[in-house]
Amino acid sequence: MIMQDSNSLIHSNNEQEVEVSLVEIIFRYVKHWKYFVLSVVLCVLLAFIYLQYTTSLYRVTSSVVIRDDKKGSQGLDLMAFSDIGIIASNANLENEIEILRSRTLMRSVADSLNLNVVYYKDGFFRKREIYRQTPVLVNVTDFQRTGTLIVDQNEDGSIIVTANDTAFTKKVFFGETFESPWGLLTVSKNETGVESFPVIVSIRHPDNLPMVTITPSSKTSSVVTLSILLANVAKGKDIINTLIDLYNQQVIEDKNFVARQTIRFIDDRLDRITKELGVAERDVEAYKRERNITDLGIEGNLLLSANTEYGKKISETDMQINILRTIKDFISQNSDAVVPTNVGITDLTIVRLITTYNELLLNKKRETAEMRPENPVLLEYEERVASLRENLMKGIRIEESKLKSTRAELVKQENLYSSKIRGLSTQERESRELYRQKEVKETLFIYLLQKREETSLSLALATPNAKVIDKAYTSGFPVSPNRKMIMLAAFLLGIIIPVCIIYLFDLFRVKLGSKEELVSVVKAPFLGEISTADSDDPFPVKKLKSGVAEKFRIVAANLSFLLGEENNKVILVLSTVSGEGKSFFSRNLALSLATSGNKTLLIDADIRKSKLAGLVEFNSDKGLAQYLANPDIKIDDIIEKSGDWNKNLHIIPTRIFPPNPAELLASKRLDDLFAKVIKEYDYIIVDTPPVGLVADVFRLNQFANASIYVTRVGYTHKETLKEIRDLYENKKLYNMSCVINGVPKSKRYGYSDYYLEEK
Repeated sequence: MIMQDSNSLIHSNNEQEVEVSLVEIIFRYVKHWKYFVLSVVLCVLLAFIYLQYTTSLYRVTSSVVIRDDKKGSQGLDLMAFSDIGIIASNANLENEIEILRSRTLMRSVADSLNLNVVYYKDGFFRKREIYRQTPVLVNVTDFQRTGTLIVDQNEDGSIIVTANDTAFTKKVFFGETFESPWGLLTVSKNETGVESFPVIVSIRHPDNLPMVTITPSSKTSSVVTLSILLANVAKGKDIINTLIDLYNQQVIEDKNFVARQTIRFIDDRLDRITKELGVAERDVEAYKRERNITDLGIEGNLLLSANTEYGKKISETDMQINILRTIKDFISQNSDAVVPTNVGITDLTIVRLITTYNELLLNKKRETAEMRPENPVLLEYEERVASLRENLMKGIRIEESKLKSTRAELVKQENLYSSKIRGLSTQERESRELYRQKEVKETLFIYLLQKREETSLSLALATPNAKVIDKAYTSGFPVSPNRKMIMLAAFLLGIIIPVCIIYLFDLFRVKLGSKEELVSVVKAPFLGEISTADSDDPFPVKKLKSGVAEKFRIVAANLSFLLGEENNKVILVLSTVSGEGKSFFSRNLALSLATSGNKTLLIDADIRKSKLAGLVEFNSDKGLAQYLANPDIKIDDIIEKSGDWNKNLHIIPTRIFPPNPAELLASKRLDDLFAKVIKEYDYIIVDTPPVGLVADVFRLNQFANASIYVTRVGYTHKETLKEIRDLYENKKLYNMSCVINGVPKSKRYGYSDYYLEEK
């Protein structure tokens, strides 16, 4: 019962240790802390070097409001004059964003800032761009190819231009233009440059344009965010701000183009009307002077007043017809010219058609400026312009026909009143005719003057589409590379690499590595760990304060607890193969038990290949093999009782290796031996042959009260653990337990074997 309780308790302890295997796993890695520290240091160092050699990129951002007529953001300055006929082109947010993204506009930015030439200075880790601080400015015309050159200054003030990839070398002076493999170069002095010579100059392809990201802030607003990722913050700010400025400049130029065309048309008409008005005024003056006309009668005035009213309407109709004919002739003679809009046309349909036609021409001009004649986009625009021009001409013809019908009706009414005043004198009728011609010219002259002022006002009030909310700015921290993330990743990688290596090492390791491995597979009671000895002494436990002695005392205590109160405790010590420390464990366990005051007998039963006789000197030349083979030899003749090791320890050695060990171990004399020694000793430790090689141990098992299976770290194959488990589970060995030998001295849970060593 005591033995059964002991087994249960040891099993419980083993299960508890398996349950806390996570802690064991952690300490399995912690004991290699030096490798972790080395790995972390190396990874962090490599990350630091990488960051030093990697150029930091900063994000430069700006926010603008784009005028979008769909979202009610048209400028108030143009809305205030909409009642007097000033026509403003409609703006669309999506279209304006595409214009901001256009390569044409970005090429203008690159040309304005000379971005195809980049200036660098050599640094300790990497080159750095100096942009505004460069002492020289290089201008490239007639570009040939990309490349890198070095600009240095001589003592006489001249400039030396060299190239690493070619044999080109040129000595020039500031402002001088010269031929080079990259094109025509002009080197000028930068008055604001603070950097020293030499300067590395990189010439890039003109099509290598900066990438500006343009995104709307939300679907409900017309706020647009412009951003760019560059190493040089000042350069990024210049690109963003210049892009916005050039965009606004282009918008204003487009708006002013129509206004200038209208003013040019009105000026031409004013010149002609001024001449015609002067002729009419001179005719009236001459007529009055010749006929001495001073006043007309009241009746004539009333009739003529009504007649004049219709005459005015006829004049206005004639003016509209005249304007329509003029515009029709203008369109016929100028197929791709913008049509004047603010010239007095009263029909809103014609005005809208002209506005649409002008906007289409402007879009064509802006988007097809660099296209070839056979380009499909250009051909499509020409078809759309031709179709819209035909619709405009058709509308003008329809309106002209309607005006002619209206004029005919007005003439009919005028003739009705004319018949009533036929009785008036010929002078009155003639004078009124002259006055009417003069009034028509005056009305048209005043009207054109008014429209000219309105158009000039719209020209002066032309406003940009983009209003800057935030000028280009940066947070001051690089967005690439992310230094904190890279250092954190390096730190984690420094931990992961040793973990992976140790894990793979354990995964592919075929030898036993730890006590946990043994316990988790075999499931047998575990007595303890035996650390490696520091000397070649066959009995290191004689050094009572050593770590090895303490380990054997722990094993002896656990063994005593396992066996309980039984007497005649015969203990087999076995292993799978030779070399696992079975004999070392046997003799030192025996000495440890003897040191505790127990009368102990060590039987060297490995009569096939024992090493004890070669390590320890015995007084007698007789051993176990001679006793089993020769009936004349007594038991007392083979027991070494010299007490050289301890007075309580006796040894039965193996002195010779017989050719028939299995037959000898099967003899009845072995039974007699155990029958006698069991009565005389407290503990009998039997050093057996290896289990994996021969079956001798199963013969000895019938005398045992317990068996201790010895394994060794880094020596016992893990595959043999299954065989050991089979021996335990199938109870092939009586009261079997395990120990692990050859455990390196190491700190576990904060303690160390070394504290036990004698000073």
